[in-house]
Amino acid sequence: MLKKIAACMIVFLPTLLGAQTSDFGSWCDVQVIKSLGKAYAMARLEHRSCESLSKTECALAMAGAGYRFTPWLKGDLSYEFWKIPASGDATIHKAVGSLSATLKKEELSVSLREKYELSFNAATAPAGTLRSRLSVNWTPKSGPFRPYLMYEFFNGLSGEGWIRSLHYAGTEIKISANHSIDVFYLLHLHPASSSASGTSTVRCDHILGLGYCLYLF
Repeated sequence: MLKKIAACMIVFLPTLLGAQTSDFGSWCDVQVIKSLGKAYAMARLEHRSCESLSKTECALAMAGAGYRFTPWLKGDLSYEFWKIPASGDATIHKAVGSLSATLKKEELSVSLREKYELSFNAATAPAGTLRSRLSVNWTPKSGPFRPYLMYEFFNGLSGEGWIRSLHYAGTEIKISANHSIDVFYLLHLHPASSSASGTSTVRCDHILGLGYCLYLF
């Protein structure tokens, strides 16, 4: 296992070293999850800043529902409305479906989620994106902290291939059975075109995240 991790780091290191560190921002969200037996409803509001926290990159609202098929498998469907001031105040609508599988061993759990997004706006044709996410969570039997590591890969299904990748390190903080806070650091890698030569480079953004979740049973 250590050899595999070391090999991945060796492969990935040149990408990080060659990336242009170009921004610092924040992602903040508030979400509500309502349990309905094996089913659940969910809603989220999120704000993302850019240019060293000085401007709004985008804001979004999400509403959806899901179902727990087994203790380790669940799926959900949702609708997202995006407003993006950083791209000329563009508006995007997204239809989203996802399937998540989780394996647990005592305090450790590993989860794989496949999410499909179909985006619509007035200027372009609908575009599909497949998002593959792997997360490792540690849930100790005592204490409020639930640390995790997470990696997400965005694959454009219209010929773009790799669109972006997200690299998380964070922790959920359980305040009570109904309330929790999520604090994380995110390394956001995505393509950027050099205005001088027109060649493709990798842009590296550093994001600080803060989230609040209300669970209704």
